Amino acid sequence: MEPPPGQDADEVLVAKCQQGDFAAFEIIYDRYRRPILAYIYQITRNYDESACIGQDVFLRVFEHVGRFDITRRFSTWLYTIARNASIDYLQSRSRKVMIGFTDLDRDDESNSVAANAPAPGVSVETKLAKSESNKMLAEALAELPQIYREIIELVIFQELSYEDASVILGGMSLGTLRSRMFHALRRLRQILQAKGGEQGENLI
Repeated sequence: MEPPPGQDADEVLVAKCQQGDFAAFEIIYDRYRRPILAYIYQITRNYDESACIGQDVFLRVFEHVGRFDITRRFSTWLYTIARNASIDYLQSRSRKVMIGFTDLDRDDESNSVAANAPAPGVSVETKLAKSESNKMLAEALAELPQIYREIIELVIFQELSYEDASVILGGMSLGTLRSRMFHALRRLRQILQAKGGEQGENLI
């Protein structure tokens, strides 16, 4: 995430936090609160719990920011903490965290086009971003496997790079990540078509 014009980059703010500048942490919090909550929600699908987890995530960041290596990318560290906290929440309640990766990989490997899929076109990203608040789209996203929701949230809605997303998702290879994006968008389009016909298809 690029800093707003006239504001310090994340790593500059983190360096200030490490020197005891609480105002710098407040800027980080304001910058990332909504994106982090949106990402947590795509994992948990629970608004109330997402808010609680989000508060815990920023508390962890505040407690451990002194140990952060400012030569690294702060956003990937923050999102990784958010992901781990969200997965811990799901596992603590004995919920199914996600469908098996082996099932997704089997689907990926059966389609050579998907295995080498490029990033989604700008038109797809633009349409999805503009339609994010659409009720039909929200319902369709809820039907996707967790890992597909995460990828769409990170790469399309939050405009993170594939490289950053791969780190956040535990070191997933770029090839696998692009392939799963291909399948995520294809499955999302199918769900939208089933829900809304041509109207649903036109959302992406």
